[in-house]
Amino acid sequence: MDRDILKSYDQNFYKIMAENFGDEIFVTDGDGIVLFVNLAAVNVIGKPLYDIMGRPVEELVDEGFFKPSVTMEVLKKKEKVDIIQTLNNGKKVVCTGVPIFDDDHDNIRMVISTTKDVTVLNEMFETIESQKEELSNLRNLAFQEEGYVSGKDDPHGVKAKLMKISPLDIPVLLQGETGVGKEVTAKAIHRLSRGKDKPFVKINCGIIPENLIESELFGYEQGAFTGAEKGGKKGKVELAEGGTLFLDEIGEMPLSLQVKLLDFLQDGTFTRVGGTKKLKVNTRVITATNRNLKEMSEKGEFRKDLYFRINVVPFEIPPLRERPDDIDALARHFLTKCNNKYKGSKFMGESARTVLHTYSWPGNVRELEHIMEHVYVMSENNEITADDFNQALFDGDSEMGSVGSSVKCEGFMPLKEAKWEVERQLVTKAYEQFGSTYKVAEVLKIDQSTVVKLLKKHGGR
Repeated sequence: MDRDILKSYDQNFYKIMAENFGDEIFVTDGDGIVLFVNLAAVNVIGKPLYDIMGRPVEELVDEGFFKPSVTMEVLKKKEKVDIIQTLNNGKKVVCTGVPIFDDDHDNIRMVISTTKDVTVLNEMFETIESQKEELSNLRNLAFQEEGYVSGKDDPHGVKAKLMKISPLDIPVLLQGETGVGKEVTAKAIHRLSRGKDKPFVKINCGIIPENLIESELFGYEQGAFTGAEKGGKKGKVELAEGGTLFLDEIGEMPLSLQVKLLDFLQDGTFTRVGGTKKLKVNTRVITATNRNLKEMSEKGEFRKDLYFRINVVPFEIPPLRERPDDIDALARHFLTKCNNKYKGSKFMGESARTVLHTYSWPGNVRELEHIMEHVYVMSENNEITADDFNQALFDGDSEMGSVGSSVKCEGFMPLKEAKWEVERQLVTKAYEQFGSTYKVAEVLKIDQSTVVKLLKKHGGR
């Protein structure tokens, strides 16, 4: 028995430390005789200090003050032990006992035990779970406010991946067909990022003429070119300081500008057009495209080094036809928007939902939104029926097979106005379907620069 083992230490120092330790401390020698208990342990045992010190721990167990004894388990197993212990008042505590061996590691000199009230632990776990739930609710609210709507939560799905990467200040490449919701996804990432209180700035690389996109992106100094504003102008990169720069249709960016963008992504510095001074900004960059950048880079149509730099986190958004759960959730969301917008109370029947799942949605979420508003306006009753959707989705011969893609003029009007209307519908609807000014130019058999001008003229993207 080694009852005087603690006397060689500065007992006052260790006593102060032990008494102010939050958990209960219970120390015995190698024979299970109590050497020390702190005040927290005395309160838990419920017995005066003089009736605990110097007594075998077995007696305390026999008298019903606690059971089982972690000390006795440690002495028996000669290793660290964790158990749940029941006190005489019925309360349960978590006990951890640790053996202290002699220099030869043959005999136990002391057993040091600590306990933690299970009630406290449960309260801690409940608090953590409550905070996790609150955080999850805040995240879901952020998604909804940005218009990001999904069906069931998949732990390996798009939404789960979004939550994982959003707080990380790394480039993200959003890929997917036109209309799948790349801009909404970019805004959701920004909303959940560290720079959520800073600006979200978008630039569409596909509709800005090649000779203007550099100054639009990086800004320019006074006198950089004819028509430049006095004092120069900040570009989108500077305007997004601390926040997020969203480069939509990155695949349309001219090769000549890709070098400058790559330099900026490498070290966060750039120079304005016509300037010599290097500027530095802290901006997260999110890019998006519906084109295959890997194939483009292999053909020399997109820089490989830039592709690898923006593709740190590739993020593929599946087309709507592959997300059946999202169809219902999005349809309800758009219906609610229409009810709020038009002050109505319309609803969909089950047969109407069935029709939504029979359609392939080539225009994805964007097309679904247009169709929902169309049937809302055109339906004559509060219930939107299967017939309403059938007429909107299948009563046409356009390539997309929906009323949203048809081009027509209603009634008689001056020829000049009719031409303007047909031009507007052709270019905007073609852009909505193909998502690329180059593809629109190919289909309409006009120059890409003309497509850009027409989109700007008619308020396109």
